[in-house]
Amino acid sequence: MKKKQDRIAFDMDGMTTIGKVRFRCRRVKYNGYEKFRLSANPPQEKRIDREFESEEQARSFFHRWQADNDPIGQGYRQTMTRLTQKQLQDATDAFDRLPQHSTLLELVKQYDLTKQTTLITLSDAWKEYRLFNIRTDENRDGSWVSKSTIIEQDFVFKPILASLGSKIIKDICTEDLPNFWQTKKSDQTRLNHFKKIKSFFSWCLLKDYHFKDILALEKTPKVKRHELPQVLTLDQAKRLLEASSRPKYRTLKPFVALCLFAGLRAGEIHAGWNKEDALKWEDFTLIPDGKEKPFLSLPFVGKMKSSRNVDLPPILVEILLKAKEDNLDVVPSKNGVNLWKKLRKESGLSSIKPNTLRHTAISFFYRHNPFTNEETLDESLMTKQFGNSEEVRDRHYKNVKGLTITDAKKYWNKLTALK
Repeated sequence: MKKKQDRIAFDMDGMTTIGKVRFRCRRVKYNGYEKFRLSANPPQEKRIDREFESEEQARSFFHRWQADNDPIGQGYRQTMTRLTQKQLQDATDAFDRLPQHSTLLELVKQYDLTKQTTLITLSDAWKEYRLFNIRTDENRDGSWVSKSTIIEQDFVFKPILASLGSKIIKDICTEDLPNFWQTKKSDQTRLNHFKKIKSFFSWCLLKDYHFKDILALEKTPKVKRHELPQVLTLDQAKRLLEASSRPKYRTLKPFVALCLFAGLRAGEIHAGWNKEDALKWEDFTLIPDGKEKPFLSLPFVGKMKSSRNVDLPPILVEILLKAKEDNLDVVPSKNGVNLWKKLRKESGLSSIKPNTLRHTAISFFYRHNPFTNEETLDESLMTKQFGNSEEVRDRHYKNVKGLTITDAKKYWNKLTALK
């Protein structure tokens, strides 16, 4: 017994020699099942009112009726094809449902991409991604070294796993994700969360867990810098270098000098104070052949996983040669992090930020190039030497207040006396 008529399944116009005929298909619900009722009122013909088991059957009837009632080809063309009648019917139905501005081939290709992906839940993919990144004795190339990094990653993904953890990765779309970073109050926090989430889904694309990079078109949150990077004064730099020459801190002298005069990121030198991955003397060419400058071949360590060659200015080469002659390691093999903390405190610099020494070197290098003894105007040289972009340098280093060319000359020359 019929229960009720539900929504319209489709409306289509049939073309005949005597004009247009409107067909309407309704989904009709009965007790425990449903049918599709197709109706039309062709001029001068009996009313059409039939029920079918499926929408496809109703559409098929419409197309057969259209073909039979369009003898002069107003709505159809005769053409040669390898397709069977069923295939033609399926293709016609598919074209009727195509999204606007799409082609059937585009949809087939998209289906192929979807079909090639590996079915895995977000929760399982996250566990794999986590194991892939955490550095252990078995995974020595993992990039998550410190416990704080792992805790931060887990904190970012906790609400995502709670909300989407059981969902198949390929079924997750762009719209599912922005709330996990956009709702944060701090711009820096929004940026941090976005970068971690984007990195995970980029990895999923490489693993064929998703068929596209779903965050490729998402805008990266912007962070307004309210103050320029912290830079040491000449006096502060002298104190730090002098303190590192004292017997209890002398093992830190190469590390301090590389920060101050090569402008390296701290992590590029000590690699999380990891003895095996930290810089070693074999990474340096301190006495090169010919006219080549002394340089450091920076391995894949630190924040940027950089592998650039860094030219070493004369003041730095002098310090490093002396340290090597004294059988010091580039980075202390034991207790380096605590020594560095005590050295800063004893120098009156406990409050400096991790890369203040790097910022100091870049800022002074702009004002006086220790290799040419001139102001640095070549941005490609700055990129090669320090590894950051011109945009970052324009924003951070060119307009540091209180730094003069005279100060820069003293920085690269007169500090040499403090061995």
